[in-house]
Amino acid sequence: MNSFRRCSKTLLQTLLNANIAGSGPGRVFTRSQCYKAVNRRAITELKNLRRDPPKEPAGNSDRRTLAEALHGRIRATGPMTVATYMREVLLNPAAGYYSTKENVFGTTGDFITAPEIGQIFGELVAIWCINELQKFNYDGHVQLIELGPGKGTLMHDVLRVFERFGLSKDRVSVHLVEMSSNLQRLQADKLCNGMAHRTPADQSEPHVQEGTASSGVNIRWYTDVVEVPKGFSIILANEFFDALPVHVFCKEASEGGASWKEMLVDINPELKEPSFRFIQSNRATPYSVVFGKRFDGKESLLRDRNRVEVSFETEQIAQDIARRIDGHGGFGLIIDYGHEGDKTDTLRSFKSHQLHDPLQDPGSADLTVDVDFGFLKHFLEQDDKAITLGPVSQGTFLEAMEGSARLKSLLSAAKDEKYRKMLSDGYDELTNPSKMGERFKLLSVFPSTLKEFLKTSNKVVGFDCKK
Repeated sequence: MNSFRRCSKTLLQTLLNANIAGSGPGRVFTRSQCYKAVNRRAITELKNLRRDPPKEPAGNSDRRTLAEALHGRIRATGPMTVATYMREVLLNPAAGYYSTKENVFGTTGDFITAPEIGQIFGELVAIWCINELQKFNYDGHVQLIELGPGKGTLMHDVLRVFERFGLSKDRVSVHLVEMSSNLQRLQADKLCNGMAHRTPADQSEPHVQEGTASSGVNIRWYTDVVEVPKGFSIILANEFFDALPVHVFCKEASEGGASWKEMLVDINPELKEPSFRFIQSNRATPYSVVFGKRFDGKESLLRDRNRVEVSFETEQIAQDIARRIDGHGGFGLIIDYGHEGDKTDTLRSFKSHQLHDPLQDPGSADLTVDVDFGFLKHFLEQDDKAITLGPVSQGTFLEAMEGSARLKSLLSAAKDEKYRKMLSDGYDELTNPSKMGERFKLLSVFPSTLKEFLKTSNKVVGFDCKK
C-alpha cells in the first residue's frame, strides 16, 4: 500500500493524454446514439442454462403464452409476489423477455445503454479502474468481472484501454455473469468475433461458455456470480441491479401499531382473461414478516416512506461482492439509475423505447425499478467486509475523470462533422443533469480494511469520499 498516496490527478492526466486507441491520440469509435433510461440485465437462481432453450416446432400455436401460464398458476396457488412475477417475465426459460427476445438493444429494440452512446464512457471507466488498481501496488492476476454485460460494449472498451496500458492476457481474465443464452451469444460476437464455444451439459465446469478476445484475453461466461472463481477482482455492474426482482411492501396503520403488508400480483376479474392487477395482501406474508423484523424502525433506510421496493437478490449478490474483495482483494464500480431513499413506486416497463403497462402481455417488454442506493450500500456494508463511496452523479464522475478533455481530444481527431456532432451530443447525453447526468449514479466498493484511509485521504477520483 506504500504507493496509495501518489497523486491520482497527475496519473489520470497521463492516462488521458496517452494513445488509448492504439493508432493516434484521438481514434474515434462510432456507435449508435439512441438512449432510453432503462436497461435490464438480471441474474437469478435459474440453473441449467448451459443448455439453450429448446426450439419450438414450426407451426406450433398450441403452446400457452406466459400470460396464460401465470394466470393458471395464480388460479391454482393464489396471488404471487412482485418479485416472482418479475422473475418469470424476465427469465422464464420458455417465454421470458431475456430468454427469448432476440433484439432488446438498439433503435429496433427496447433500450440502449451508456456504453452504446460513445466510447468516452467505457474509456473513463477503464481509466478509473487502472488508476485505483495501481494504488493497490498489486502485480498479480486480475479478474475483470462484469455483471450483466449487455451487448459487451463496456467490456470491449475496457479491454482496449487495459491492453494499451500493459494489462494483457498474462495478467487479466474476463468473467461475465449473464443468464440469457441469447445475450451470451451477442456478447461473444462482440468480444470474441463469435468464436466462443458452449460448455457441454455433461461437464462439471462452472462456466457455460468460453472464448478469447482479439487481444488473447480469456473470457468465460457464468449464470451466477457465486460460480466465478475467487481471486483479486475488479467488479463492474452497469445498469444491472435495476433488473433484479423486488418485493414491494406497504406500511399499514392499525390499532396495534403499523405493520408492513406486501403488494402482490393477482388475476383481474374485471377484464378478459388472462389479465392481472396489483393488490395488497390482507395478512402478513413470509417476506413482509422478515422485512418488518429486519428494517422496521431503521429510518436511515426507510426515510419515513410508507412504500418500499426491496430486492433480496440484490442483498445476496452484494454480500458476495463484499466477501470477494474482503477475502481476495479488489474493488468494484456500480453504475445505475436510482435514488437514495426518496422514491416509493418506480416499477415500470419499457417496450420499443416507450412506457408499457407492466402487467400487459408479460414477457414482451422489459421490467425495471430504480435502484435504492440506500439499501444497496447497507447490503454491501452490513457485514463490515466492504466500504462504499458515493453514490455520485454520473455527470460529476465523468467530469472529475476529465471527460471534457477526452472529448476535446476526440473532436480534434475527428474530421467528419457528423461524427463530431455525434461525439458532442453523446457526451452531453451522458453528463447533462436533465438527461443522464443526474439520474444515473455511481457507487464504488472497496475492502473495509481501507475504511480509515479512504475516509481521510480523499484520493478516489470522482467520489471525493462522499459517504
